[in-house]
Amino acid sequence: MRIVRTRRGARMEEDGLILSEILDRPGATHTLFDVLAAAIAAVAPGPSLAMLGFAGGGIIAPLRAMGFGHPVRAVDLSLAGEPIFRELSAPWCGDVRVYEAEASAWLRSARTHYDVILEDLSARTPDGNTKPPVSLDVLPELMRARLRPGGMAIMNVLPVPGRPWTTLLPHLAAPYAHARVIVLEAWENRVLFLGDTLPSAREIGTLMRRSLDVIGSDEAHAFSVRGL
Repeated sequence: MRIVRTRRGARMEEDGLILSEILDRPGATHTLFDVLAAAIAAVAPGPSLAMLGFAGGGIIAPLRAMGFGHPVRAVDLSLAGEPIFRELSAPWCGDVRVYEAEASAWLRSARTHYDVILEDLSARTPDGNTKPPVSLDVLPELMRARLRPGGMAIMNVLPVPGRPWTTLLPHLAAPYAHARVIVLEAWENRVLFLGDTLPSAREIGTLMRRSLDVIGSDEAHAFSVRGL
């Protein structure tokens, strides 16, 4: 992992892949982080937020720019990105606490339930990034168990070798009553909304585009939302 300084902050990179876009002030990253931030700020606004996977906290700048001022509790296996995040973001990031632990163990040990849980874990393979086994086999049900009534889980889903979207997404959504999926024009990822109650796909799209437009993100009109 290396840190590359940019005009707006810094970028975390590993083997040519961007792990995090860390800004020195609230604003748009013009990346997938903006979409994830809008999913939270516009559709699942908390106040209690848990993030599984933090890297350098690339989601925080767009999240705060969208007006989400609630505390953030995050977990990651490595805190290598936290020093640069603190250096650039400490004056404005608000209450953000990051714990070094395995995500499922941390979530099981949590003494609270959450209004929204974002799962943003990945695993490196020779062919690129994919989802770790815990994201496929353990976390969907565990996240549901740690949600408050009416809460929402959001999963950033990467391609998994041998698992087409047509089987992978329903598998992840199985513990929940309802699911919506975001398809992105510029990214191979899919973003899942999961919960016992969810807005319609059209409403989710409208709310997210509004928040993305507020911060001037290039991602505002580069995605679609549909039912699963």
